[in-house]
Amino acid sequence: MKSFQQTFQVPFHELDPGGVMFHAHLFSHAHNAYAALLSEAGHSLKTILASDYLLPLAHAEADYLHPLLLDDEVRITVFPASVGNSALHFSYEFHKEDMLCATAATSHVFLCKASKTPVAVPENLRQNLLAYSS
Repeated sequence: MKSFQQTFQVPFHELDPGGVMFHAHLFSHAHNAYAALLSEAGHSLKTILASDYLLPLAHAEADYLHPLLLDDEVRITVFPASVGNSALHFSYEFHKEDMLCATAATSHVFLCKASKTPVAVPENLRQNLLAYSS
């Protein structure tokens, strides 16, 4: 099993008036890491969306455990929590050095672009994501 990690620095424009990264920005960074993981797994979002599929977000949640401040170096680790028949579920951990500062989870559903109905996750993507499972 391998993990997927990505880092970012907290920019000024993501701070709330208290000087802490505004909570909604966790989802932007989670999405960027999720998209990078899909690319590394051989299935970029651009390729998926250019095919016969849609891949909308069906659920998202996050918990802040410690504040993220201006210029903090943050490491996101992404885990495919599960790969269902038509859904992908991901877990995210946001670390500042060795401190776990936030967690998040997202679920995405594969839909047929024409009918907007759920379809099976492509088998090659399923197999590639299993290498990253927690």
